[in-house]
Parts: sequence; C-alpha cells; structure tokens
Amino acid sequence: MDETTNLEEKLRESACIGDLEELRNLIKGKGVNINSQNSVNGWTALHWAAKRNHESVVTYLLSEGADPNIANNNGEKPVEVSSEKQIQQLLGGDESMEVRQTKLPITPNYLAHPPFPYIKPGRTTEQLSLHTPVRTSINSEELVLKARLANSNERDFIEVELPQHNRTYDALLTLLCGELHCDKRLVYKIRKLPNTIVRKDKDVLRLVDFQELEVVLSNKVISASSRNYGVIGGASPRQEQILY
Repeated sequence: MDETTNLEEKLRESACIGDLEELRNLIKGKGVNINSQNSVNGWTALHWAAKRNHESVVTYLLSEGADPNIANNNGEKPVEVSSEKQIQQLLGGDESMEVRQTKLPITPNYLAHPPFPYIKPGRTTEQLSLHTPVRTSINSEELVLKARLANSNERDFIEVELPQHNRTYDALLTLLCGELHCDKRLVYKIRKLPNTIVRKDKDVLRLVDFQELEVVLSNKVISASSRNYGVIGGASPRQEQILY
C-alpha cells in the first residue's frame, strides 16, 4: 500500500470512529483527498461518518467539500446508509427516506477490532482526558460552541450551548447576544472563524462542536477592554465604547 492510499484509508478510519482532530490533520495538514473511495467497496469518509451517525463529522466533511452525491459500489450515497434523520437531512434527504441495510464485501479492521478507548500512539489516558474534546459534546442534545465579541481587547472565548432541536440562525443569534450581553439590533454579522459569515439556518446546521464564532457589532459599537460575562441584564455603560 503506497503512502497516498494509506493516508486515504486513515481518513476513512478517522471518519468511522469520529476522530475530528485526525480528520483535520489529514485534510488540512496533509491534503488528503476528502472524496477518495475505497478500492473494494467504493466507500468514502462521508459514507463512514453517515453510517456511524457521527453528526459533527458529517457536518465537518461537508464544510470541507465532501461530495454527498458519490455512490459506493452498491450504488448507495452517504444519505442512504445513515439511520439518523437529522444526518439524512444534512445530506440532502427528506422525511420519507428509509434506511437501507448495507452489506460490505469486507469488514475493515477498524470495525472488526475497534480500539477502546481510542488513543493515538504515544498518548496516555491522562493526556487524553486533559485534551480539549473535539469529537462531540458531552450532551448529544446540545451543540457546544465557542464565542466572543469581535474587535474587543478580551480575546478569550466562552462556551455556549445551542439545543440540537433548535439549530436556526435566529436561535443562534439570540443565544450569542444573551451570553455576550449585546443588543441583537447592534449585530452586524456572525463570523465563523477564520473567515466565513453565518447567514442562514443551513449555515448553522453545518456548525460543529467547539466551532469558534465571533459576533461582529455595527461600526458604531465595539466592546471595550473591560468586559464581564457575568453581568445580569446587559453590559454596563463602561463596557461599551461609542465611536463617532
């Protein structure tokens, strides 16, 4: 097996077990073809993420250009191998879809002998427990996001939780403004770091756990350096600087 094939197989393995960190490393760091298919069964990383119902992985792969229209050797697209309605909808399915049982010509080693817990070589369990989670939130009913105000001297993020059943743009805007103590009427845009604008409900559906977001206020208001997230009822006059 050559190096390219080996990396592509690692990509599908990472999607299968839900390892977002390794997926990012392979796609961003090593430039592995996100749409590569297994030579035996034709499955892509997106097929595996959908089959194992890893919603955050499916969302991430789609955001990086994974093609949901690629069919495996049985003619099945990723949407047809998932058993979760929300994942099917992310992949373009509708409410009437049924889940087909898929029989593979082979059983990959990472399914036949799955590591538990999943720990990378050279990583201890203590190091793993201290590492920031990147796969899914502890509570699967919530999407955990990292948020801060743009153009502020306070550069740290806070973590906020958006209910999975209400992943809409308006719900996200309301949540962020409440947690960051800013007026919705002053919000110019929501930025998904590093450089993507969140504009509509579909954009919110593509967010993954621990995504970093910035709330950009109108050019008349910028949060000042002294900001206290614990203030009840909004920011104090000293927490905002009016620019003329």
